[in-house]
Amino acid sequence: MVDNRSSLPKKMSMNFGKIYAGQKPAFVSRASGRVELIGGHTDYNEGFVIAAAIDSSACVAAAKRNDNIICLYSEWARQKHEFELPAFAGTSLPLRKQGPAPEPSQDCQWANYGRGVAAYLCREGLDVKGANLYIASDVPVGAGLSSSAALEVSLAKAMIHLSKPDWQIQPKRLAQICQKAENVYAKSPCGILDQITAVTATKDHVILLDCRDVSVRLLPFDSNACSIMIFNSMVKHEIGGGEYGKRRRQCEEACAVIAEKYPQVRALRDADQAMLDSVKNQLDNVQFLRAGHVIGENARVLAAAEALKQNDIEKLGRLMNESHCSARDLYQISCEQTDFLAEQIWQSDGAYGARLCGGGFGGSVVALVQPDAAAKISKNVRKAYKDRFDLDCDVYLAKPWQGTEIIEPA
Repeated sequence: MVDNRSSLPKKMSMNFGKIYAGQKPAFVSRASGRVELIGGHTDYNEGFVIAAAIDSSACVAAAKRNDNIICLYSEWARQKHEFELPAFAGTSLPLRKQGPAPEPSQDCQWANYGRGVAAYLCREGLDVKGANLYIASDVPVGAGLSSSAALEVSLAKAMIHLSKPDWQIQPKRLAQICQKAENVYAKSPCGILDQITAVTATKDHVILLDCRDVSVRLLPFDSNACSIMIFNSMVKHEIGGGEYGKRRRQCEEACAVIAEKYPQVRALRDADQAMLDSVKNQLDNVQFLRAGHVIGENARVLAAAEALKQNDIEKLGRLMNESHCSARDLYQISCEQTDFLAEQIWQSDGAYGARLCGGGFGGSVVALVQPDAAAKISKNVRKAYKDRFDLDCDVYLAKPWQGTEIIEPA
């Protein structure tokens, strides 16, 4: 990863006037991608996750307009998209009742992130102003590094800062707004992890997220003692695909059966293996496997948090290895390429552990390694991957980073 707090915003500021007729941006909003160290698919089961914002970002350069139009420009799509905001019509109403909020676009899918964020900020009571927004990102798309959440949070922060910089909104609520924009407008059934990481993460720390009450604990992470490496399989994952939604339903079905016998179980986060075993005959094999992964993964996350507190990186690495095996065998979200990457890393000198991160079905593998072994591991794994699949595996060194910020002047 690169420190794009200066490079990407500077490039965007230079290009802004080419898109918006000589206009200069007032500022650049930045939000980080995230890497999930452990806690796969626990978020929508009200469980626990450990994640970090990474030094790779989605950025939005912003300037005001004199009307109620928001114009989005995507550097990636090389496309503009405009939509109209509802008007307050000079009232002080807490909600936008003077006109309809923007609806999802059927023709421009990437713009739905901006349309959704604007719609829910309006409904939250913010008088969102017209804006020219220039979007650029170096978070790899489809790599399981939360490029979409980084975009949503960066857009939301830009709209807030341009409309009313002193507007008060709790971090948890902002994350929920961005999550809902993705769920409804982008039709992606993501949990809250990605957005809350971007909103709350702090440099040199990872976060332990309790997905039930969306509370966050910061845990220190010493990048000088342990490096985070991300291996992008280049197999694009798609969180909006059917398999992700199927697993959510399978978890809900398994939880409903457990809850009939144990009324205190509200989500799989409340269940343990003994409870699951006691209702095994009432579940089909797939439901049993899915619930087994989630229950085991929650226990691993809590053990990993204790390992981090004690700076026991070797134990954390072993837990990550177990997490990958569970994702592969019980949740069945891995693929041949990500399994190969994890196995190659496990066999490397200087590696503590590695696991599939993100939604699965492709995407990336995250590893913890000794800093002085990172270059050799990268070289050897990339060669083995190229020889096996004839694919170039992108490899990033990442540091836990600040989740979001406004950069002024642009």
